[in-house]
Amino acid sequence: MTNPDENAKDWIETIARFAGALGLSPVKVRWKLMGLKERWSSRVGQGRATAQHIGYQHRICPHCQTLQDRSSKVCVNCGRAMAPRFLEILGRLGIVGFHPASVSSLLSLGIIVCYLRVAIAQGGQGLLNQDADTLVHFGGNLPDAFMEGEWWRLSTYIFLHANLIHILFNLIALQQIGPQIEHVFGRGRMLFFFMLTGIVAGLGSELMGLRGVGIGASGALMGLIGLAAGWGQRDGTAIGKAVRNQMIMWGIFTMAYGFMKGADNAAHGSGFLCGALLGLLCKAQWERKGNGTSDILFGMVGALAALGTVSLVLFPPGSG
Repeated sequence: MTNPDENAKDWIETIARFAGALGLSPVKVRWKLMGLKERWSSRVGQGRATAQHIGYQHRICPHCQTLQDRSSKVCVNCGRAMAPRFLEILGRLGIVGFHPASVSSLLSLGIIVCYLRVAIAQGGQGLLNQDADTLVHFGGNLPDAFMEGEWWRLSTYIFLHANLIHILFNLIALQQIGPQIEHVFGRGRMLFFFMLTGIVAGLGSELMGLRGVGIGASGALMGLIGLAAGWGQRDGTAIGKAVRNQMIMWGIFTMAYGFMKGADNAAHGSGFLCGALLGLLCKAQWERKGNGTSDILFGMVGALAALGTVSLVLFPPGSG
């Protein structure tokens, strides 16, 4: 049976001798080829491990981390519902981290419902692309309308999106960062911070001269990213600093993409700065998952704001 390592050595030696005949250093060529072989072997090993992880037949409860049978619908340990199999596989791929009972998933549902509402009202191509006039009617952030007293536009715009790609990217980002914020600050506070930073992002956009119609959850998402960055800076540990650096890079990427696409970077920057300030100022005792009094109070305020906002999108003021 042929040994792959021996075959690799043979072709490396062949190329090294050929390089020597051409006047090159066979030692350097051999060293570079061996390094290339090691990197390739490492990547192949990582790919195999990833494939095994994706195809792993058993399931792990996202709530208590207990190993389950592949057919389990409810966790045998904590009794909570397991996510559908296809969503679990997407999570293993790193595309989306779906948590059925999380506030992030409920916010995603609200965003989807609002998108469908606008699509139905527009008809035709509404599911793929939504025009500016329809978005204004359902609560897009418009400077003139806001100055005339339509203050609700500072929150309704968060739940509106221009097209299928726009909403898809924001939903993926929400499922990536949202559950992590819930884990650190609690579900109630996460909802409150999402709405607060989204409103501040809309206000910042207005103050910095918004042109056109402001829509999308990216300002609020940048608020959560800034929140995580601020928390990481204040935490000061190796993990905290790693989170801070990752969030800053994510924020820079979002801003760079916004410049290329002509997106509302005033909202992005305002949301990020607001979130970062909250992350730096939040007291240490806030960092827990329990449903304490403060978490419940902040959750109630956030829930009222989110539900009220979705209602305003579904039933716009003055629409009869």
